[in-house]
Amino acid sequence: MRFEAAPEIVATGYAAIVLALLIAAWRSRLQIFMYQALIMLGVTAFRISMHNFYSLKSLVPGSLSYAVAAIVILAAGIPLAFAWRNSNPWVNRTKPGGDGRLTFLVRRPEQPMFFVPVVLMAVLLAIKMPGGMITLAWGAEGVLVFLLALIAKERSFRLTGLGLLLLCVGKILFWDAWQLNDPTARYLTLIGVGAILLVVSYLYGKNRKALQDYL
Repeated sequence: MRFEAAPEIVATGYAAIVLALLIAAWRSRLQIFMYQALIMLGVTAFRISMHNFYSLKSLVPGSLSYAVAAIVILAAGIPLAFAWRNSNPWVNRTKPGGDGRLTFLVRRPEQPMFFVPVVLMAVLLAIKMPGGMITLAWGAEGVLVFLLALIAKERSFRLTGLGLLLLCVGKILFWDAWQLNDPTARYLTLIGVGAILLVVSYLYGKNRKALQDYL
């Protein structure tokens, strides 16, 4: 991939390799494939950050679409990471001395497979979206993460979604309200984030009993 594919496609190819390794780990139940998947996850994140994101500023053709494709492919690995964890009984066993960081990641691969795409997408939105639209984009991402967290029933995912929404509120209070010169953009940002918060509060209230076990 590094030497045969076009520079903008390399990260997408790396993400596909991560997905293939996750499938191999899940089907074979061999830890070595999961170690390789996590290493390639780091390599892919580095490539997206250092090359694809940098190319966005120079308007290289296809840089945005391939960056988004790579992030989406990485996010598609989250269900495979859950499948790996659920298909290996030893994953839930704790050692007397505790686990090292790398061992923890192998036992809970859904954590890095979730946080890497979420962070990369937040950075991508900050690079490409203009002005106050960044706040709306982060709010939409926060709602999507929260909805996925309800399905996955994972506490860290849910807190991440709420954290993104709190970041939007903080950005409005301490930045957008003072930096946006266009009153229309300012009001649209406030209305949009307010609507997003109402949706999340409705979902939280509707699923309160189910969430008590995970918060």
